[in-house]
Amino acid sequence: MVRYFPLLLLGVLCSWPAATTASDQPSRIVCYFSNWAVYRPGIGRYGLEDVPADLCTHIIYSFIGVNDKGWDVLVIDPELDVDQGGFSKFTQLKKSNPNVKLEIAVGGWAEGGSKYSQMVAVRDRRQSFIRSVVRFMKQYNFDGFDLDWEYPGATDRGGNYGDKDKFLYFVQELRRAFDREGRGWEITMAVPVARFRLNEGYHVPELCESLDAIHAMTYDLRGNWAGFADVHSPLYKRKHDQYAYEKLNVNDGLALWEEMGCPANKLVVGVPFYGRTFTLSNSNKNYNMGTYINKEAGGGAPGPYTNASGFLAYYEICTEVMDKSKGWTVEWDDAGMVPYTYKDTQWVGYENEASIQIKMDFIKQRGYAGAMTWAIDMDDFHGMCGKKNGLTQILYDNMRNYRVPEPTRETTPRPEWAKPPATPPNADEGAVVAPTTSTTKRPKPKPKPTSSLVSPTSAPGPVPTVGSSTQKPTTKKPKKPKKTTTTTTTTPSPEKSTEEPEEVVHPVDPVEPVDPEQPMWPQFDPNEIDCTNRDFVPHPNCRKYFRCVHGKPVEFECKEGTAFHTVLNVCDWIENSDRYYCSHKKKKERANEAR
Repeated sequence: MVRYFPLLLLGVLCSWPAATTASDQPSRIVCYFSNWAVYRPGIGRYGLEDVPADLCTHIIYSFIGVNDKGWDVLVIDPELDVDQGGFSKFTQLKKSNPNVKLEIAVGGWAEGGSKYSQMVAVRDRRQSFIRSVVRFMKQYNFDGFDLDWEYPGATDRGGNYGDKDKFLYFVQELRRAFDREGRGWEITMAVPVARFRLNEGYHVPELCESLDAIHAMTYDLRGNWAGFADVHSPLYKRKHDQYAYEKLNVNDGLALWEEMGCPANKLVVGVPFYGRTFTLSNSNKNYNMGTYINKEAGGGAPGPYTNASGFLAYYEICTEVMDKSKGWTVEWDDAGMVPYTYKDTQWVGYENEASIQIKMDFIKQRGYAGAMTWAIDMDDFHGMCGKKNGLTQILYDNMRNYRVPEPTRETTPRPEWAKPPATPPNADEGAVVAPTTSTTKRPKPKPKPTSSLVSPTSAPGPVPTVGSSTQKPTTKKPKKPKKTTTTTTTTPSPEKSTEEPEEVVHPVDPVEPVDPEQPMWPQFDPNEIDCTNRDFVPHPNCRKYFRCVHGKPVEFECKEGTAFHTVLNVCDWIENSDRYYCSHKKKKERANEAR
Protein backbone atom coordinates (compact mmCIF):
# COMPACT_ATOMS: atom_id res chain seq x y z
CA MET A 1 0.00 0.00 0.00
CA VAL A 2 2.92 2.37 0.58
CA ARG A 3 3.52 2.56 -3.17
CA TYR A 4 0.93 5.27 -3.74
CA PHE A 5 1.92 7.71 -0.99
CA PRO A 6 4.32 9.64 -3.30
CA LEU A 7 1.35 10.13 -5.58
CA LEU A 8 -0.56 11.71 -2.74
CA LEU A 9 2.23 14.22 -2.23
CA LEU A 10 2.15 14.99 -5.96
CA GLY A 11 -1.62 15.46 -5.70
CA VAL A 12 -1.21 17.98 -2.89
CA LEU A 13 1.29 20.00 -4.93
CA CYS A 14 -0.91 19.90 -8.03
CA SER A 15 -3.93 21.10 -6.12
CA TRP A 16 -2.32 24.43 -5.14
CA PRO A 17 -4.86 27.16 -5.86
CA ALA A 18 -4.52 28.99 -9.18
CA ALA A 19 -5.68 32.40 -10.27
CA THR A 20 -9.24 32.54 -11.61
CA THR A 21 -10.95 34.90 -13.99
CA ALA A 22 -14.35 36.52 -13.94
CA SER A 23 -15.60 33.99 -16.49
CA ASP A 24 -14.81 31.01 -14.25
CA GLN A 25 -17.77 29.07 -12.86
CA PRO A 26 -18.24 27.23 -9.54
CA SER A 27 -17.46 23.51 -9.63
CA ARG A 28 -20.06 20.84 -9.04
CA ILE A 29 -20.09 18.13 -6.38
CA VAL A 30 -22.85 15.80 -7.57
CA CYS A 31 -24.06 13.15 -5.12
CA TYR A 32 -26.41 10.44 -6.34
CA PHE A 33 -28.65 8.96 -3.63
CA SER A 34 -30.24 5.53 -4.23
CA ASN A 35 -33.53 5.49 -2.37
CA TRP A 36 -33.51 1.69 -1.95
CA ALA A 37 -30.48 1.93 0.39
CA VAL A 38 -33.02 2.33 3.19
CA TYR A 39 -33.84 -1.39 2.80
CA ARG A 40 -30.29 -2.57 3.49
CA PRO A 41 -29.91 -4.43 6.80
CA GLY A 42 -28.18 -3.30 9.98
CA ILE A 43 -25.52 -0.64 9.65
CA GLY A 44 -25.96 -0.72 5.87
CA ARG A 45 -29.33 1.05 6.12
CA TYR A 46 -29.08 4.55 4.66
CA GLY A 47 -31.88 7.08 4.90
CA LEU A 48 -32.36 10.76 4.15
CA GLU A 49 -31.12 11.57 7.66
CA ASP A 50 -27.70 10.20 6.60
CA VAL A 51 -27.32 12.43 3.52
CA PRO A 52 -24.40 14.89 3.97
CA ALA A 53 -26.16 17.74 2.17
CA ASP A 54 -23.50 20.22 3.27
CA LEU A 55 -20.85 18.34 1.28
CA CYS A 56 -22.66 18.37 -2.10
CA THR A 57 -23.73 21.09 -4.53
CA HIS A 58 -26.23 18.75 -6.22
CA ILE A 59 -28.01 15.73 -4.76
CA ILE A 60 -29.94 13.44 -7.08
CA TYR A 61 -32.77 11.21 -5.86
CA SER A 62 -32.79 7.96 -7.83
CA PHE A 63 -35.06 6.83 -9.56
CA ILE A 64 -38.41 7.46 -11.16
CA GLY A 65 -39.43 5.86 -14.44
CA VAL A 66 -41.64 6.11 -17.53
CA ASN A 67 -45.19 4.76 -17.55
CA ASP A 68 -45.71 3.20 -20.98
CA LYS A 69 -49.49 3.14 -20.62
CA GLY A 70 -50.17 6.87 -20.21
CA TRP A 71 -46.68 8.19 -21.11
CA ASP A 72 -46.25 10.01 -17.82
CA VAL A 73 -44.02 9.81 -14.73
CA LEU A 74 -43.90 6.40 -13.06
CA VAL A 75 -43.25 6.31 -9.31
CA ILE A 76 -41.35 3.04 -8.91
CA ASP A 77 -41.66 2.72 -5.11
CA PRO A 78 -44.90 4.55 -4.16
CA GLU A 79 -44.86 3.35 -0.56
CA LEU A 80 -41.45 4.84 0.12
CA ASP A 81 -41.54 7.83 -2.21
CA VAL A 82 -45.15 8.97 -1.76
CA ASP A 83 -46.84 7.27 1.21
CA GLN A 84 -43.82 7.71 3.49
CA GLY A 85 -43.02 11.12 1.98
CA GLY A 86 -39.68 10.24 0.39
CA PHE A 87 -39.88 12.91 -2.30
CA SER A 88 -41.13 15.63 0.02
CA LYS A 89 -38.64 14.88 2.80
CA PHE A 90 -35.83 14.90 0.25
CA THR A 91 -36.65 18.36 -1.09
CA GLN A 92 -37.01 19.62 2.48
CA LEU A 93 -33.23 19.21 2.77
CA LYS A 94 -33.12 22.64 1.15
CA LYS A 95 -34.45 24.25 4.34
CA SER A 96 -31.20 23.54 6.17
CA ASN A 97 -29.03 23.74 3.02
CA PRO A 98 -30.51 26.53 0.86
CA ASN A 99 -27.70 26.49 -1.72
CA VAL A 100 -27.90 22.80 -2.62
CA LYS A 101 -29.66 21.78 -5.83
CA LEU A 102 -32.04 18.83 -5.41
CA GLU A 103 -32.72 16.80 -8.55
CA ILE A 104 -34.80 13.77 -9.50
CA ALA A 105 -33.34 11.12 -11.83
CA VAL A 106 -35.37 9.18 -14.37
CA GLY A 107 -34.23 5.81 -15.68
CA GLY A 108 -31.38 3.71 -14.34
CA TRP A 109 -30.17 0.29 -15.38
CA ALA A 110 -33.15 -1.63 -14.01
CA GLU A 111 -35.65 0.43 -16.05
CA GLY A 112 -34.25 -0.86 -19.33
CA GLY A 113 -34.49 1.09 -22.56
CA SER A 114 -37.56 -0.14 -24.44
CA LYS A 115 -40.08 2.22 -22.81
CA TYR A 116 -37.80 5.21 -23.35
CA SER A 117 -37.29 4.34 -27.00
CA GLN A 118 -41.05 4.09 -27.51
CA MET A 119 -41.68 7.34 -25.62
CA VAL A 120 -39.25 9.51 -27.61
CA ALA A 121 -40.31 7.98 -30.93
CA VAL A 122 -43.61 9.87 -31.11
CA ARG A 123 -43.97 13.60 -30.48
CA ASP A 124 -47.33 13.30 -28.68
CA ARG A 125 -45.77 10.86 -26.23
CA ARG A 126 -42.80 13.13 -25.63
CA GLN A 127 -45.09 16.06 -24.94
CA SER A 128 -47.26 13.96 -22.61
CA PHE A 129 -44.25 12.86 -20.60
CA ILE A 130 -42.77 16.37 -20.50
CA ARG A 131 -46.02 17.84 -19.20
CA SER A 132 -46.08 15.14 -16.52
CA VAL A 133 -42.49 15.95 -15.54
CA VAL A 134 -43.30 19.66 -15.21
CA ARG A 135 -46.24 18.87 -12.91
CA PHE A 136 -44.05 16.49 -10.89
CA MET A 137 -41.29 19.09 -10.49
CA LYS A 138 -43.80 21.64 -9.23
CA GLN A 139 -45.57 19.22 -6.92
CA TYR A 140 -42.43 18.16 -5.05
CA ASN A 141 -40.29 21.31 -5.51
CA PHE A 142 -37.32 19.72 -7.26
CA ASP A 143 -34.60 21.97 -8.70
CA GLY A 144 -33.52 19.80 -11.59
CA PHE A 145 -34.13 16.73 -13.72
CA ASP A 146 -31.44 14.12 -14.42
CA LEU A 147 -31.75 11.92 -17.52
CA ASP A 148 -30.41 8.41 -17.00
CA TRP A 149 -31.70 6.41 -19.96
CA GLU A 150 -29.24 3.57 -20.44
CA TYR A 151 -28.87 3.87 -23.39
CA PRO A 152 -30.40 5.60 -26.45
CA GLY A 153 -29.87 3.58 -29.62
CA ALA A 154 -28.73 0.49 -27.69
CA THR A 155 -30.43 -2.50 -29.35
CA ASP A 156 -29.14 -4.72 -26.55
CA ARG A 157 -31.17 -2.58 -24.13
CA GLY A 158 -34.42 -2.31 -26.09
CA GLY A 159 -33.46 0.73 -28.18
CA ASN A 160 -33.28 1.19 -31.94
CA TYR A 161 -31.49 3.18 -34.61
CA GLY A 162 -33.99 6.04 -34.58
CA ASP A 163 -33.35 6.83 -30.92
CA LYS A 164 -30.41 9.11 -31.65
CA ASP A 165 -32.45 11.82 -33.37
CA LYS A 166 -35.58 11.32 -31.29
CA PHE A 167 -33.70 11.55 -28.00
CA LEU A 168 -32.23 14.87 -29.12
CA TYR A 169 -35.75 16.10 -29.98
CA PHE A 170 -36.91 15.08 -26.50
CA VAL A 171 -34.07 16.95 -24.77
CA GLN A 172 -34.67 20.09 -26.86
CA GLU A 173 -38.39 20.00 -26.12
CA LEU A 174 -37.76 19.40 -22.42
CA ARG A 175 -35.36 22.36 -22.38
CA ARG A 176 -37.99 24.61 -23.90
CA ALA A 177 -40.62 23.40 -21.46
CA PHE A 178 -38.35 24.11 -18.48
CA ASP A 179 -37.41 27.53 -19.84
CA ARG A 180 -41.07 28.40 -20.21
CA GLU A 181 -41.58 27.77 -16.50
CA GLY A 182 -38.95 30.39 -15.65
CA ARG A 183 -37.89 28.62 -12.44
CA GLY A 184 -34.24 28.03 -13.27
CA TRP A 185 -34.68 24.25 -13.39
CA GLU A 186 -31.58 22.38 -14.50
CA ILE A 187 -31.37 19.43 -16.87
CA THR A 188 -28.43 17.08 -16.44
CA MET A 189 -27.64 13.69 -17.92
CA ALA A 190 -25.67 10.60 -16.92
CA VAL A 191 -23.77 9.28 -19.94
CA PRO A 192 -21.49 6.41 -20.99
CA VAL A 193 -17.95 6.93 -22.26
CA ALA A 194 -17.68 4.06 -24.76
CA ARG A 195 -17.39 5.28 -28.35
CA PHE A 196 -19.90 2.79 -29.75
CA ARG A 197 -22.53 3.96 -27.26
CA LEU A 198 -22.02 7.59 -28.25
CA ASN A 199 -22.20 6.76 -31.95
CA GLU A 200 -25.41 4.81 -31.40
CA GLY A 201 -27.41 7.33 -29.43
CA TYR A 202 -25.88 10.73 -28.69
CA HIS A 203 -25.69 13.91 -30.81
CA VAL A 204 -22.95 15.19 -28.55
CA PRO A 205 -22.58 18.90 -29.48
CA GLU A 206 -26.31 19.58 -29.54
CA LEU A 207 -27.00 17.72 -26.29
CA CYS A 208 -24.18 19.52 -24.47
CA GLU A 209 -25.58 22.85 -25.67
CA SER A 210 -29.04 22.09 -24.26
CA LEU A 211 -27.95 20.55 -20.94
CA ASP A 212 -26.56 22.21 -17.82
CA ALA A 213 -24.08 19.41 -17.09
CA ILE A 214 -23.01 16.00 -18.38
CA HIS A 215 -22.33 13.37 -15.69
CA ALA A 216 -19.77 11.00 -17.20
CA MET A 217 -20.17 7.47 -15.84
CA THR A 218 -16.44 6.80 -15.76
CA TYR A 219 -16.86 3.56 -13.83
CA ASP A 220 -18.19 0.07 -14.52
CA LEU A 221 -15.68 0.05 -17.38
CA ARG A 222 -14.87 -3.55 -16.43
CA GLY A 223 -16.90 -6.23 -14.68
CA ASN A 224 -17.70 -9.91 -14.56
CA TRP A 225 -19.23 -9.58 -18.05
CA ALA A 226 -15.74 -8.94 -19.48
CA GLY A 227 -14.50 -12.42 -18.55
CA PHE A 228 -11.42 -11.28 -16.62
CA ALA A 229 -10.63 -9.57 -13.32
CA ASP A 230 -9.70 -5.90 -13.43
CA VAL A 231 -10.30 -2.54 -11.77
CA HIS A 232 -13.39 -0.82 -13.18
CA SER A 233 -12.39 2.85 -13.11
CA PRO A 234 -8.75 3.11 -14.28
CA LEU A 235 -7.63 6.68 -14.86
CA TYR A 236 -5.35 5.87 -17.81
CA LYS A 237 -4.66 3.08 -20.31
CA ARG A 238 -2.56 0.18 -19.05
CA LYS A 239 -0.27 -2.22 -20.95
CA HIS A 240 -2.72 -5.10 -20.74
CA ASP A 241 -5.65 -3.07 -22.17
CA GLN A 242 -6.41 -4.36 -25.66
CA TYR A 243 -9.03 -3.99 -28.39
CA ALA A 244 -12.26 -2.48 -27.05
CA TYR A 245 -10.62 -1.78 -23.69
CA GLU A 246 -7.71 0.29 -25.02
CA LYS A 247 -9.61 3.57 -24.72
CA LEU A 248 -12.03 2.50 -21.99
CA ASN A 249 -10.62 4.52 -19.12
CA VAL A 250 -11.44 7.81 -17.38
CA ASN A 251 -8.99 10.00 -19.30
CA ASP A 252 -9.80 8.70 -22.78
CA GLY A 253 -13.54 8.54 -22.09
CA LEU A 254 -13.68 12.22 -21.19
CA ALA A 255 -11.38 13.12 -24.08
CA LEU A 256 -13.83 11.35 -26.40
CA TRP A 257 -16.70 13.57 -25.25
CA GLU A 258 -14.54 16.62 -25.88
CA GLU A 259 -13.43 15.30 -29.26
CA MET A 260 -17.07 14.80 -30.25
CA GLY A 261 -17.98 18.37 -29.38
CA CYS A 262 -18.65 18.79 -25.64
CA PRO A 263 -16.65 21.48 -23.80
CA ALA A 264 -14.72 20.49 -20.68
CA ASN A 265 -16.66 22.89 -18.47
CA LYS A 266 -19.83 20.86 -19.05
CA LEU A 267 -18.27 17.49 -18.12
CA VAL A 268 -18.57 16.23 -14.53
CA VAL A 269 -16.26 13.29 -13.75
CA GLY A 270 -17.81 10.23 -12.11
CA VAL A 271 -16.11 8.31 -9.30
CA PRO A 272 -17.55 5.11 -7.81
CA PHE A 273 -17.95 4.55 -4.08
CA TYR A 274 -18.07 0.80 -4.69
CA GLY A 275 -15.94 -1.99 -6.09
CA ARG A 276 -16.46 -4.57 -8.81
CA THR A 277 -15.75 -8.10 -7.59
CA PHE A 278 -14.76 -11.38 -9.24
CA THR A 279 -14.46 -15.04 -8.36
CA LEU A 280 -11.37 -16.86 -9.62
CA SER A 281 -11.26 -20.61 -10.21
CA ASN A 282 -9.87 -22.63 -7.31
CA SER A 283 -6.72 -23.51 -9.25
CA ASN A 284 -5.93 -19.96 -10.37
CA LYS A 285 -3.17 -18.41 -8.25
CA ASN A 286 -2.49 -15.56 -10.67
CA TYR A 287 -3.83 -12.40 -9.02
CA ASN A 288 -2.60 -9.89 -11.60
CA MET A 289 -5.03 -7.59 -13.38
CA GLY A 290 -6.51 -9.38 -16.36
CA THR A 291 -6.41 -12.81 -14.76
CA TYR A 292 -9.06 -15.25 -15.89
CA ILE A 293 -12.14 -15.77 -13.74
CA ASN A 294 -14.99 -18.16 -13.09
CA LYS A 295 -17.50 -16.13 -15.10
CA GLU A 296 -20.36 -18.48 -14.27
CA ALA A 297 -20.10 -17.40 -10.62
CA GLY A 298 -21.64 -14.05 -11.63
CA GLY A 299 -18.96 -12.03 -9.83
CA GLY A 300 -17.52 -12.05 -6.36
CA ALA A 301 -19.36 -13.12 -3.22
CA PRO A 302 -22.19 -10.77 -2.11
CA GLY A 303 -21.50 -8.29 0.68
CA PRO A 304 -23.35 -8.52 4.02
CA TYR A 305 -25.26 -5.26 3.39
CA THR A 306 -25.52 -4.64 -0.36
CA ASN A 307 -26.11 -8.36 -0.96
CA ALA A 308 -25.23 -8.34 -4.66
CA SER A 309 -22.85 -10.64 -6.54
CA GLY A 310 -20.03 -8.82 -8.31
CA PHE A 311 -20.38 -5.72 -6.19
CA LEU A 312 -19.29 -4.33 -2.79
CA ALA A 313 -19.85 -0.93 -1.19
CA TYR A 314 -16.73 0.95 -0.12
CA TYR A 315 -17.61 0.49 3.55
CA GLU A 316 -17.81 -3.28 2.96
CA ILE A 317 -14.34 -3.25 1.39
CA CYS A 318 -12.46 -0.91 3.71
CA THR A 319 -13.51 -2.77 6.86
CA GLU A 320 -12.12 -5.98 5.35
CA VAL A 321 -8.76 -4.71 4.08
CA MET A 322 -8.06 -2.70 7.26
CA ASP A 323 -8.19 -5.85 9.38
CA LYS A 324 -4.88 -7.59 8.65
CA SER A 325 -6.10 -10.75 10.33
CA LYS A 326 -8.61 -11.28 7.53
CA GLY A 327 -5.82 -12.00 5.05
CA TRP A 328 -6.54 -9.57 2.21
CA THR A 329 -3.61 -8.43 0.02
CA VAL A 330 -3.84 -4.87 -1.32
CA GLU A 331 -2.05 -3.90 -4.55
CA TRP A 332 -1.82 -0.69 -6.57
CA ASP A 333 -2.33 -0.21 -10.31
CA ASP A 334 0.56 2.12 -11.15
CA ALA A 335 -0.84 3.12 -14.56
CA GLY A 336 -4.57 3.14 -13.78
CA MET A 337 -3.91 4.73 -10.36
CA VAL A 338 -6.45 2.66 -8.45
CA PRO A 339 -6.17 -0.11 -5.85
CA TYR A 340 -7.26 -3.73 -5.98
CA THR A 341 -7.29 -6.47 -3.38
CA TYR A 342 -7.56 -10.25 -3.34
CA LYS A 343 -7.92 -13.22 -1.01
CA ASP A 344 -8.29 -16.90 -1.95
CA THR A 345 -10.68 -16.88 -4.95
CA GLN A 346 -12.00 -13.35 -4.36
CA TRP A 347 -10.69 -10.35 -6.34
CA VAL A 348 -11.90 -6.74 -5.91
CA GLY A 349 -11.12 -3.57 -7.90
CA TYR A 350 -12.22 -0.38 -6.15
CA GLU A 351 -11.42 3.23 -5.18
CA ASN A 352 -9.91 4.50 -1.93
CA GLU A 353 -8.85 7.85 -0.49
CA ALA A 354 -5.59 7.92 -2.48
CA SER A 355 -7.12 7.10 -5.88
CA ILE A 356 -9.97 9.57 -5.43
CA GLN A 357 -7.54 12.33 -4.48
CA ILE A 358 -5.63 11.64 -7.69
CA LYS A 359 -8.86 11.92 -9.67
CA MET A 360 -9.67 15.25 -7.99
CA ASP A 361 -6.26 16.56 -9.05
CA PHE A 362 -6.93 15.27 -12.56
CA ILE A 363 -10.25 17.16 -12.70
CA LYS A 364 -8.60 20.44 -11.73
CA GLN A 365 -5.66 19.96 -14.07
CA ARG A 366 -7.95 19.25 -17.01
CA GLY A 367 -10.48 21.98 -16.25
CA TYR A 368 -13.55 19.74 -15.91
CA ALA A 369 -16.77 20.91 -14.30
CA GLY A 370 -16.50 18.94 -11.07
CA ALA A 371 -16.93 15.51 -9.52
CA MET A 372 -19.88 13.12 -9.34
CA THR A 373 -20.31 9.95 -7.33
CA TRP A 374 -22.46 6.89 -7.50
CA ALA A 375 -23.40 6.78 -4.72
CA ILE A 376 -23.17 8.58 -1.36
CA ASP A 377 -24.96 5.73 0.43
CA MET A 378 -21.91 3.51 -0.19
CA ASP A 379 -19.37 5.84 1.40
CA ASP A 380 -18.09 5.03 4.90
CA PHE A 381 -20.98 7.01 6.36
CA HIS A 382 -20.48 5.56 9.87
CA GLY A 383 -16.75 6.35 9.93
CA MET A 384 -15.74 2.73 10.51
CA CYS A 385 -12.49 3.09 8.54
CA GLY A 386 -11.64 6.70 9.38
CA LYS A 387 -13.41 10.01 8.95
CA LYS A 388 -17.19 9.85 8.53
CA ASN A 389 -18.14 10.16 4.85
CA GLY A 390 -14.43 10.10 4.12
CA LEU A 391 -14.64 9.81 0.32
CA THR A 392 -17.32 12.48 -0.02
CA GLN A 393 -15.18 14.73 2.18
CA ILE A 394 -12.32 14.42 -0.33
CA LEU A 395 -14.64 15.54 -3.12
CA TYR A 396 -15.78 18.50 -1.02
CA ASP A 397 -12.30 19.55 0.14
CA ASN A 398 -11.00 19.61 -3.44
CA MET A 399 -13.99 21.04 -5.30
CA ARG A 400 -15.37 23.66 -2.87
CA ASN A 401 -12.83 26.36 -3.81
CA TYR A 402 -12.07 25.12 -7.32
CA ARG A 403 -13.29 27.43 -10.07
CA VAL A 404 -13.95 25.83 -13.45
CA PRO A 405 -12.04 27.71 -16.16
CA GLU A 406 -13.23 28.45 -19.66
CA PRO A 407 -12.24 25.55 -21.96
CA THR A 408 -8.80 25.78 -23.49
CA ARG A 409 -9.06 22.64 -25.63
CA GLU A 410 -11.16 23.59 -28.63
CA THR A 411 -13.60 21.14 -30.13
CA THR A 412 -14.21 21.14 -33.87
CA PRO A 413 -17.84 22.21 -34.31
CA ARG A 414 -19.92 20.55 -36.98
CA PRO A 415 -20.89 22.93 -39.79
CA GLU A 416 -24.55 23.95 -39.86
CA TRP A 417 -25.36 21.74 -42.84
CA ALA A 418 -24.00 18.62 -41.09
CA LYS A 419 -26.10 19.00 -37.94
CA PRO A 420 -29.10 16.78 -37.21
CA PRO A 421 -32.57 18.19 -37.89
CA ALA A 422 -34.09 20.12 -35.00
CA THR A 423 -37.65 20.38 -33.72
CA PRO A 424 -38.80 24.02 -33.80
CA PRO A 425 -41.38 25.08 -31.20
CA ASN A 426 -44.97 24.16 -31.93
CA ALA A 427 -48.10 26.07 -31.00
CA ASP A 428 -48.90 23.65 -28.18
CA GLU A 429 -45.60 24.38 -26.45
CA GLY A 430 -46.20 28.02 -25.51
CA ALA A 431 -43.89 30.99 -25.05
CA VAL A 432 -40.76 31.21 -22.93
CA VAL A 433 -41.04 32.96 -19.56
CA ALA A 434 -38.03 34.86 -18.25
CA PRO A 435 -36.72 33.23 -15.05
CA THR A 436 -37.72 35.07 -11.89
CA THR A 437 -35.50 33.18 -9.48
CA SER A 438 -32.40 31.09 -10.00
CA THR A 439 -29.77 29.93 -7.58
CA THR A 440 -27.37 28.38 -10.07
CA LYS A 441 -25.46 30.09 -12.81
CA ARG A 442 -25.35 28.03 -15.95
CA PRO A 443 -21.98 27.68 -17.64
CA LYS A 444 -23.30 29.45 -20.76
CA PRO A 445 -26.58 31.22 -21.41
CA LYS A 446 -29.06 29.22 -23.45
CA PRO A 447 -30.65 30.90 -26.50
CA LYS A 448 -34.42 31.08 -26.50
CA PRO A 449 -36.53 29.86 -29.42
CA THR A 450 -37.98 32.51 -31.70
CA SER A 451 -41.65 31.91 -31.14
CA SER A 452 -44.45 34.32 -30.45
CA LEU A 453 -46.97 31.55 -30.04
CA VAL A 454 -48.76 31.62 -26.71
CA SER A 455 -50.64 28.78 -25.08
CA PRO A 456 -50.91 27.30 -21.59
CA THR A 457 -47.54 26.12 -20.32
CA SER A 458 -48.95 22.75 -19.39
CA ALA A 459 -52.15 21.01 -20.23
CA PRO A 460 -54.17 19.46 -17.44
CA GLY A 461 -53.38 15.81 -17.07
CA PRO A 462 -53.16 12.89 -14.69
CA VAL A 463 -50.93 12.81 -11.66
CA PRO A 464 -47.74 10.70 -11.89
CA THR A 465 -48.46 7.00 -12.24
CA VAL A 466 -47.81 4.95 -9.14
CA GLY A 467 -46.14 1.64 -9.72
CA SER A 468 -44.43 -0.89 -7.55
CA SER A 469 -41.19 -2.79 -7.78
CA THR A 470 -40.79 -6.03 -5.92
CA GLN A 471 -37.07 -6.21 -6.44
CA LYS A 472 -34.90 -3.52 -4.91
CA PRO A 473 -31.74 -3.06 -6.98
CA THR A 474 -28.42 -2.66 -5.22
CA THR A 475 -26.40 -0.70 -7.75
CA LYS A 476 -26.70 1.83 -10.52
CA LYS A 477 -25.11 0.12 -13.32
CA PRO A 478 -27.96 1.91 -13.53
CA LYS A 479 -27.58 6.11 -14.50
CA LYS A 480 -32.26 26.17 -26.22
CA PRO A 481 -32.64 25.15 -29.14
CA LYS A 482 -30.72 27.33 -31.57
CA LYS A 483 -32.59 30.29 -32.98
CA THR A 484 -34.40 29.23 -36.09
CA THR A 485 -36.18 31.16 -38.78
CA THR A 486 -39.03 28.74 -39.02
CA THR A 487 -41.52 27.32 -36.59
CA THR A 488 -42.93 24.74 -38.96
CA THR A 489 -43.34 21.11 -38.01
CA THR A 490 -45.70 18.47 -39.21
CA THR A 491 -48.00 17.46 -36.40
CA PRO A 492 -48.09 13.66 -36.18
CA SER A 493 -51.34 11.98 -37.02
CA PRO A 494 -52.89 9.65 -34.42
CA GLU A 495 -50.41 7.02 -33.31
CA LYS A 496 -50.14 3.89 -35.41
CA SER A 497 -46.84 2.58 -34.19
CA THR A 498 -43.94 3.54 -32.01
CA GLU A 499 -41.92 4.41 -35.11
CA GLU A 500 -44.34 6.93 -36.55
CA PRO A 501 -42.45 9.22 -38.97
CA GLU A 502 -42.01 12.81 -37.97
CA GLU A 503 -41.04 15.54 -40.44
CA VAL A 504 -38.70 18.25 -39.26
CA VAL A 505 -36.99 20.99 -41.19
CA HIS A 506 -33.61 22.63 -41.26
CA PRO A 507 -33.50 26.40 -40.93
CA VAL A 508 -33.40 28.25 -44.27
CA ASP A 509 -32.74 31.84 -45.15
CA PRO A 510 -36.10 33.55 -45.80
CA VAL A 511 -34.60 36.51 -47.66
CA GLU A 512 -34.13 34.80 -51.03
CA PRO A 513 -36.70 32.50 -52.66
CA VAL A 514 -35.86 28.81 -52.59
CA ASP A 515 -36.25 26.59 -55.63
CA PRO A 516 -37.63 23.36 -54.16
CA GLU A 517 -36.31 21.34 -57.09
CA GLN A 518 -32.69 22.42 -56.63
CA PRO A 519 -30.43 21.35 -53.75
CA MET A 520 -29.04 24.21 -51.68
CA TRP A 521 -25.32 23.87 -50.99
CA PRO A 522 -24.14 26.43 -48.42
CA GLN A 523 -21.19 28.63 -49.29
CA PHE A 524 -18.13 26.59 -48.43
CA ASP A 525 -14.42 27.35 -48.56
CA PRO A 526 -12.18 24.23 -48.42
CA ASN A 527 -9.28 26.40 -47.27
CA GLU A 528 -11.08 26.85 -43.93
CA ILE A 529 -10.88 23.12 -43.14
CA ASP A 530 -8.65 22.34 -40.17
CA CYS A 531 -7.00 18.98 -40.92
CA THR A 532 -5.33 18.65 -37.51
CA ASN A 533 -5.78 15.03 -36.36
CA ARG A 534 -8.53 14.49 -38.95
CA ASP A 535 -9.03 12.13 -41.87
CA PHE A 536 -12.52 12.33 -43.40
CA VAL A 537 -14.28 15.70 -43.61
CA PRO A 538 -17.85 16.04 -44.97
CA HIS A 539 -18.71 18.38 -47.84
CA PRO A 540 -22.05 20.22 -47.92
CA ASN A 541 -22.68 18.57 -51.30
CA CYS A 542 -24.16 15.15 -50.45
CA ARG A 543 -21.98 13.30 -52.97
CA LYS A 544 -18.68 14.93 -52.06
CA TYR A 545 -16.24 14.66 -49.17
CA PHE A 546 -12.66 15.51 -48.29
CA ARG A 547 -9.75 13.49 -46.94
CA CYS A 548 -6.88 15.16 -45.17
CA VAL A 549 -3.62 14.29 -46.95
CA HIS A 550 -0.43 15.68 -45.45
CA GLY A 551 -2.45 18.26 -43.56
CA LYS A 552 -4.44 19.50 -46.58
CA PRO A 553 -8.00 18.63 -47.70
CA VAL A 554 -8.36 16.67 -50.94
CA GLU A 555 -11.83 16.48 -52.52
CA PHE A 556 -13.45 13.17 -53.53
CA GLU A 557 -16.83 12.40 -55.05
CA CYS A 558 -19.15 9.41 -54.57
CA LYS A 559 -20.75 7.67 -57.54
CA GLU A 560 -24.14 8.69 -58.90
CA GLY A 561 -26.97 7.58 -56.62
CA THR A 562 -24.82 7.49 -53.49
CA ALA A 563 -23.95 10.01 -50.79
CA PHE A 564 -21.16 10.39 -48.25
CA HIS A 565 -22.21 9.05 -44.83
CA THR A 566 -20.62 11.34 -42.21
CA VAL A 567 -20.71 8.74 -39.41
CA LEU A 568 -19.57 5.62 -41.28
CA ASN A 569 -17.19 7.58 -43.58
CA VAL A 570 -18.30 5.60 -46.66
CA CYS A 571 -20.28 6.24 -49.84
CA ASP A 572 -23.70 4.70 -49.21
CA TRP A 573 -27.03 4.71 -51.03
CA ILE A 574 -28.41 8.22 -50.77
CA GLU A 575 -31.58 7.02 -48.99
CA ASN A 576 -29.31 5.72 -46.18
CA SER A 577 -27.67 9.12 -45.68
CA ASP A 578 -27.37 10.39 -42.11
CA ARG A 579 -27.99 13.94 -43.37
CA TYR A 580 -31.66 14.79 -43.56
CA TYR A 581 -31.55 17.03 -46.60
CA CYS A 582 -29.71 14.37 -48.63
CA SER A 583 -32.16 11.53 -47.99
CA HIS A 584 -35.13 13.94 -48.19
CA LYS A 585 -34.07 15.02 -51.69
CA LYS A 586 -34.06 11.39 -52.82
CA LYS A 587 -37.55 10.82 -51.41
CA LYS A 588 -38.86 13.87 -53.30
CA GLU A 589 -37.33 12.59 -56.54
CA ARG A 590 -39.06 9.24 -56.09
CA ALA A 591 -42.36 10.95 -55.34
CA ASN A 592 -42.06 13.01 -58.56
CA GLU A 593 -41.30 9.88 -60.59
CA ALA A 594 -44.41 8.19 -59.20
CA ARG A 595 -46.72 10.99 -60.41
